[in-house]
Amino acid sequence: MDTKVYFEKWSEKLSIPIEDIQSEYDDLVANEKEIHSKLTEEEQQTHALKRLALIYKKQLRSPAIGFEGMIIGVGDIFDTARKMRQAGMDAFRENPHTAIEQGITDADGNPLDTREVFGTGRENSSFGKLLPEHSYIRNIVGVALRANVQESPKLFSMTLNGDKAENCDAPMFQPVKFRAINKSEENADTFTLNGSSVTRFDVSDKIEMPAPIDVLRNVCKDLFVPLSEVEPYHTTNKDDFNRLGLFEGDVSMIGAEPTATGSTMMVIEDMNASIEDLGIPGMTCWVPKNINFDFAEGSKVITVGRTGQGKSRDNPEELGDVMLNVLGIYAIPEFRIEPLTDENIDEAIDAIKAEKAKEAIEEPIEPTKEPTPEDREPAGTTDTPKEEIQTDLNTGW
Repeated sequence: MDTKVYFEKWSEKLSIPIEDIQSEYDDLVANEKEIHSKLTEEEQQTHALKRLALIYKKQLRSPAIGFEGMIIGVGDIFDTARKMRQAGMDAFRENPHTAIEQGITDADGNPLDTREVFGTGRENSSFGKLLPEHSYIRNIVGVALRANVQESPKLFSMTLNGDKAENCDAPMFQPVKFRAINKSEENADTFTLNGSSVTRFDVSDKIEMPAPIDVLRNVCKDLFVPLSEVEPYHTTNKDDFNRLGLFEGDVSMIGAEPTATGSTMMVIEDMNASIEDLGIPGMTCWVPKNINFDFAEGSKVITVGRTGQGKSRDNPEELGDVMLNVLGIYAIPEFRIEPLTDENIDEAIDAIKAEKAKEAIEEPIEPTKEPTPEDREPAGTTDTPKEEIQTDLNTGW
């Protein structure tokens, strides 16, 4: 069976490399041999091709196109309906007549969607309808380029909704392939993407992408903010809700326990400045529960996130320190320290014991012959101790 014609057609329509289509087809053929072993080889291949066509037909219904790249940050999940539902129920409890009259709730006290238009200016088709129990959204940021398109990689921001936001599996700092709806303006410097029903992030070793550190330093070079300039940076960008910065530093502290909201405190330092002045404060970072610590204190990391600033604890009349709401953390491999885990803590304890035992072992004393009268030193003398002996990113990855 000549599958080349189909593969070329699907590749063009779906922005999927032909080699990826071939790989999926081969997997389905292998599966057909297991579940339909009595069919002929040609029949198995035909079944596999039809199954693949059904998968791609579903994808063709979506306006999503193919991308490849690297995720550098995943936002925490946010329920947009929760606050509106609470406000509606509170209004009905306080004054049912007013709540119903103003369209805040229905006659039974169920909260209604009161947004005529969204913040973007687009009309809300759900205006006046019952609010859902939950309406989850999650933001993802990364670096990507369109599949099968000769272009340089760009920063992207993607919004996931509903089940995709709630059950998000987005591996960070690895080469991934994914499909998304491109909402970007023509010739924009960044991609603005929306998730779709076919959006998923598949790690792929077929993407010829440089090391993560090189991608960050090249594609995201304009987003790096020195720790010494965090405060003026935040003052300049605080009104930009989509502000995003990369902050490189050494980890001086990782909180032992998460806060009530599930975040863990981490502090990063500018060690070059700290060597000169130990009193220079570090930058407090709040790490959400969806980010795992695969490094220990003392590691050098690049932290991706959005700055924030509240009131000072000591003086509510003054602003406090600028802090970071973390979206992603990349531990630079050559400066990464392995964290202690249940798997390696016994190994670490054994290594310490072995080192102490080694230090406790005395050097063996070599036997010596009895000195002759000629060898003896004059009375009153004492023995003298013996002397110890990367990548061009202009055309894709």
